[in-house]
Amino acid sequence: MIQSLIRAINVLEALKEPEKSFSLAELSEALELPPSTIHRILQTFCSKNYVTRDERTHLYQLGPALISLGMAATHNVKLQNAAPPILRKLSSMTGEDTFLVILAGFKGLVLEKVEGPNNLKVIEKFGYEVDLHCGAIRKSLLAYQTDSFISDFIEHGLSRHADNTITNPTTLMEDLKKIRREGIAVSCGEYIRDAMGVGAPVFSRNGSVIASMGLIAPISRVDSKRIELLKRDVKQCSQELSYDLGYAENTADRYGKF
Repeated sequence: MIQSLIRAINVLEALKEPEKSFSLAELSEALELPPSTIHRILQTFCSKNYVTRDERTHLYQLGPALISLGMAATHNVKLQNAAPPILRKLSSMTGEDTFLVILAGFKGLVLEKVEGPNNLKVIEKFGYEVDLHCGAIRKSLLAYQTDSFISDFIEHGLSRHADNTITNPTTLMEDLKKIRREGIAVSCGEYIRDAMGVGAPVFSRNGSVIASMGLIAPISRVDSKRIELLKRDVKQCSQELSYDLGYAENTADRYGKF
């Protein structure tokens, strides 16, 4: 383990005591570390607002930047508890592998995966990160981000991962508009050759999109009629997960107009 990182974490742990601020000397004594070491750690945390220092009393306490981290962690814990049963349900309904994806910068990260009963599989690993414009599940996450996020994402560059990857900004924007209108995304061979995907957004209690869920299947198992059935099943299950997270439709539509 990295000793300096462990020391920094221990400082945050020491500051967790409710409604109490600490002096440099108190933290040094409690953690049995030199004041100079504690001071360097605190300066770093203060620069990022993870810790604040009262200029009058010179006491330290946890800062506001930790609130958003804690809220994000809370959402993910609840999401990870609620998602697996519904992913299993979707796999049972469709026979395909199902996935829960969350935002990780400009990429979509597989947070949960449930394997379906079919023998022919499409490889998509737990913890795997792929650009947000690649595949239905990730595009259904991208479509509900803010206008500024989408603009920054496109400016960052649309890398080609497969023959059908959308690399034209205008085409991608039209696709995202359609996803937003219909609440569902479909893709074919955008980053896995000979595979198709169906994805839909997952909403939190406050109406923000915190994840997307869906399935990936070999093209050989899918025709136009089955695509419509898969879209229905994915949308139904994503709405069920959103409901379990406290979402109500009247809290939605907080996004830009493209």
